[in-house]
Amino acid sequence: MIFTVDGSYKDDLREYNEQILEKYGVSSGSAEREIMCLADSGNTVACKLFADLIFYKKVLRKNFYRDAFELYLKSAGMSVNEFGWSCSGVSYPLSFWMIGYYLVNYKRESALAKCETIDIIEEMSLEERFTIALKLAVSTVDNIAASGAINLIGRILFEVSESEELFLRLKEVIRQTVCEHDFSEIEIETAPVMSGEDCGLLADKFFVKAAEEGYVYACNNLAVREAEKIINILTSDGGSAEDMNGSYEIYKEDVNNAVLDYICFLKIAADRYEPYAANRLGLFYRTGEIKTAEGSYIFRDYIDHNMAKEYFKKATVCPDENSGWAFLNLIRYYYQDYSNNIELMNEHMDYIKTLNPKAYDIAIEL
Repeated sequence: MIFTVDGSYKDDLREYNEQILEKYGVSSGSAEREIMCLADSGNTVACKLFADLIFYKKVLRKNFYRDAFELYLKSAGMSVNEFGWSCSGVSYPLSFWMIGYYLVNYKRESALAKCETIDIIEEMSLEERFTIALKLAVSTVDNIAASGAINLIGRILFEVSESEELFLRLKEVIRQTVCEHDFSEIEIETAPVMSGEDCGLLADKFFVKAAEEGYVYACNNLAVREAEKIINILTSDGGSAEDMNGSYEIYKEDVNNAVLDYICFLKIAADRYEPYAANRLGLFYRTGEIKTAEGSYIFRDYIDHNMAKEYFKKATVCPDENSGWAFLNLIRYYYQDYSNNIELMNEHMDYIKTLNPKAYDIAIEL
């Protein structure tokens, strides 16, 4: 299976810019309607954007994810029949990435964990899904160095590294598709993958590159892994992190480096107004605590209440359920801002109730 791009999408992108972006902007109702019309004409860029509107439920559909998938296939110039997958080359590369995203996450994670049935994917084994998704992600990067596609390569490699069975089945695919591929354009140097551990190390290179390019989900995942690394270091002698009582001199350099990486990855995402990262960074600056399922430790030298407040506020700019926790943290830790401003208190309580009922249950008890 070879997923090629003939370059015609550049003309489609130019048409989209001239006919829609320059006339109607990005998110107006007029722009969305024009995207649908341009998609009907076969413009691959517009097809992808129309699929995005459906995927993110900006337009009504009974089967959002199935309908979006069909449009992503159209945008990618791809078809699937009893003989397998084929690609015409009249393709918008970003749709390769989205199809790969579907193959990896369908009925497993993200918004696709509980999506409607998509027969094409339903009939595939996980090995087949990962194989095609990996090739699609690499083809995307070859044409458009999209950070999401870079992250998807890392995601697949990491999952394979965690399963000996998957690794043995996909080792040759990884060798041909990734290890022997030239990623010099994105400054990644590959190496032979002889074991699951090698596969995990290669995955890290793609995760870090995606994070450096500002892909917030890669940043968040790397921050979680740094937190786990910190607690693992502090409990390496068999004790608990909490029992160390601030004495970790023999681990100090490794721990401090990991803490700086933890802050760095969260900051990249938080400064792009990603709510989870901004709220998590706010909590760290407020309490100094790094916490995982295995334990926690408080780094008091990093406590900065002003920075904490700044990041709690950033977590509310582009709201999702994590923003509910950020509003709660603003009320909990900066109650003086609300003591003489009942209007602001009511406004933020309404936001919490709308965004995150669990956070609201806590907020009304404060």
